[in-house]
Formats: sequence, structure tokens, C-alpha cells
Amino acid sequence: MFIDGPKGDTDSKDVAEVKRVAESTWGFSSVTIFAAQSNQGLDRSINEGITKILKEYDQAIIVEDDILPLPDFLDFMNEALSRYKEEKSIMQISGFAYPRRTDHRRHFFLPITSCWGWATWRRSWQNHSWDRVIAAQELNNPSFVKRMDLEGAYPFSDLLRGVVDGKGECWDVIWYWKVMRAGGLTLFPGKSLVENIGWDGSGTHEEKEEDSFGTCDLSIPYRNLSWPNKIHVIPSDLEDVRECIIQRERKKKARKENNRWLIRAMRKLPFCAP
Repeated sequence: MFIDGPKGDTDSKDVAEVKRVAESTWGFSSVTIFAAQSNQGLDRSINEGITKILKEYDQAIIVEDDILPLPDFLDFMNEALSRYKEEKSIMQISGFAYPRRTDHRRHFFLPITSCWGWATWRRSWQNHSWDRVIAAQELNNPSFVKRMDLEGAYPFSDLLRGVVDGKGECWDVIWYWKVMRAGGLTLFPGKSLVENIGWDGSGTHEEKEEDSFGTCDLSIPYRNLSWPNKIHVIPSDLEDVRECIIQRERKKKARKENNRWLIRAMRKLPFCAP
């Protein structure tokens, strides 16, 4: 387990409590804790942590602290890592699954990544390097931007541009860029095997619970889900996911507009400051 250090005295107690919880038995044969003395930040912690593990092991399963693994998560991860170990085109295994309009009762491939409980191999993580210059050139290519943004479903390219311009870090969009440039795929489970419980505003993102992709469908037994017959992206799967993301972004935009309208209306009331 990797535990980042405190940002200051205000969160020292919280970090100490996290370490105390991490030192619990957890049911594993052994637990190794890497605790930073000072705050490294999310991006540096993730990059250095995964790199450290994959220097020693051929594969790794990564779960951040706001992700709750559900039953069968580890079974799926370990089986998928073993099944596709030699398939270089598959660069990631995702524990999260986007809701699709049709229940296909099968695992599926997409040309995008997901960081809500995932796994990868050393060959995928270490064999592809981040290059700011190349990324900047590709962002000037409309076809590249269109492909990265899933034809306008979500502005992933804006996140990448922010990294290129030095306005911030975003390790997961860099990882997505690496996978995309390599022509890699991610295997998604037929149903989500994780829940994101980090919607309380205490994390690094600003999203709310109503911005989530919905609850996991626990009614389908994991063993009833089938593995893909061949390694390729089924167009209907990609279109379903695009539509899912588009609908989510529309709801987020509508909520923000409603909030702005409410603030403007409140300012017109006599008891509100101008």
C-alpha cells in the first residue's frame, strides 16, 4: 500500500489514521506499506508507485482509496491478467464498466482507459514513454483530437492540452494517451466490479454523486458473463459508451446552469448581499 504524506499539520492526524487502518490484517498473507514523509500529490504518487511495483513484478492491480472492490473483482482481474498476458494489444484491465443500453452479458473491449480499479502489465506501463513534444503536435491534428475525445463525447484532449501547456498534471490522461498511441485496448467487465465512493467532495475532483455513472448491476452472476470470442472493439459497445458519457455530461451541464440561475435569483432577494 502507498500512503501519501500530509500537506500540513491540519491533516497529519487523518494520514496517521489511514496508516493505522492500512496496518490492519486485511486477510492478505502480508501487507507492505510505503508511506511518504511529505505530500507528493496524486500524480507523482500514482506514477512512482506503479513504476516501483512493476519493476519487481510483471503485473499489478491498482485500487485507489475511493474505490470499493465488489465480490469477484480480484477473480476477474487475476483471470484477465493471466488470459491476456501475451496479448500486447491489450494494455489494461478495468474493474469498472460503463452502463450500456443493452445487457450483453459479456466482457468487452474499448480503445479507452479507466482508472476506477484497474490492472496492467509491466510491458504496457514501461514500454511506452510520455513525450510532451509529440503530444503537442498531435493536439494540432483534428483527427487525433476527434478520436481521443470519442467524437466529441468528452474533452479528453483539453486535459491533455493542460498537461502539455504545464497548467497541471493528469496522470490518467497521459496513460490514456500512451494506450491510444500504441493502438492498445482495455478489457471492461460485463458489469462493474467496483463502486466509486469518492463523491463527498473530499477528493481531488469536483464532481458530485449525481455525476456518477449510476449503480452497479449486481443481479447478474459474475460467472454467467462470457469472455470475448476475439480481440476487437464492437462498434455498438463503443457507441453505447459514447452515449452514456454524453448523457452524463449533459446532466452535469444542466445542473451547473441551474445552480448559476439559482445564485442569480438569490442575489436579487433583499436579504442577499449584491
